[in-house]
Amino acid sequence: MDKTLFKTYILDYMDLLSAYFGKRSPREVRIDNEKLSFYIKLSKFHSLSALLYKAIKETEVLVDESLLKQLEESYYANVRKCLLFDNERKELYKYLNDNKIDYLPLKGIIIKEYYPDPSTREFADNDILFKADKTKLVKKFFVGRGYDVKLYRSGCHDVYQKKPVFNFEMHRFLFSVREDTKEIFKYYENYLDKTPVKENYEHYQKPEDFYIYFICHAFKHFNESGSGFRTLVDCYLFLKNNNLDFAYINKELEKINLLDFSCDIIELVRSLFDGRSLNDKQEGLLLKIAYSATNGTTEQRIDNGVQRKGRFGYLMYRLFPPIDYYKATYSWAYKHKILIPAAWFQRLFRGLFKQHKETRNEVKMIKNNKKRKQKTN
Repeated sequence: MDKTLFKTYILDYMDLLSAYFGKRSPREVRIDNEKLSFYIKLSKFHSLSALLYKAIKETEVLVDESLLKQLEESYYANVRKCLLFDNERKELYKYLNDNKIDYLPLKGIIIKEYYPDPSTREFADNDILFKADKTKLVKKFFVGRGYDVKLYRSGCHDVYQKKPVFNFEMHRFLFSVREDTKEIFKYYENYLDKTPVKENYEHYQKPEDFYIYFICHAFKHFNESGSGFRTLVDCYLFLKNNNLDFAYINKELEKINLLDFSCDIIELVRSLFDGRSLNDKQEGLLLKIAYSATNGTTEQRIDNGVQRKGRFGYLMYRLFPPIDYYKATYSWAYKHKILIPAAWFQRLFRGLFKQHKETRNEVKMIKNNKKRKQKTN
């Protein structure tokens, strides 16, 4: 598909979502099978299948019923997933309150309530910030309920998973230290202590602070591996439903050098969902987002890294990360710097034996970076 048609289809897709949000008729009253098939693939890539189904049903556009059935299955699967997570979260919150563990629900748990139908907001996991010194107690809850411990005391969060759908990321802190997020990491140090209490030991973010964190999290994904259309939908619905104090927001974003990024996202979102024409900068950003998955792709992460450091520089960066990396992932090596070479060997062992497929694919992608760049230019 050429870029002109690709862009046209995306703009029509966004108009359909906008019509659903605004309770109006979309530009098109009939969507042919070729375009609907494109919409279905795009929605799956960006975790918007349930939302697309509801948009088609509510705006009453005419589509092929057999194709619509695919979206209907995605919608009801997400309805079930939401109900399961809601019930499981209640049990988790009760445990955290009973054990006097301060916690803060994050991201999708909050943003889904701004969707016309919360069951249309798809997600892979639930994210919750908690007091890092309560890690063992939190682990006890999940292990006691039959969860597998996928990640523990490595990086900024612990990961617990259980069939059929459960996936919790329990954040000991919000951001890991990277070259592009050092200011953000400092801004969010000891963050839970700065947030107000909602009830018992549950904390919450004021709308302005939620938006600032949203932008920081979006920037992390954009700058690393990319971010998809769900981020734009989240941003639009949050802005639409909140009267925000942007004097405060912009002042805070200036501290962490993200004001320009925030303005770019807001301008793109308002142009897309308010039916305005896009300028060249917005079109470029839109296409970049379109080629990303919900939370970016490995290829895009590598391409971004190679663009900043060169292929050899990026390879060395992956093999021997900067010292700040070890603070979250190998705290024992960070505390005793003489042990950092041991962390190198541990990373190498994990890459060669435990994650050999991922390592092989990443090396291959680094080699093919030049070809991908030529293809997209």
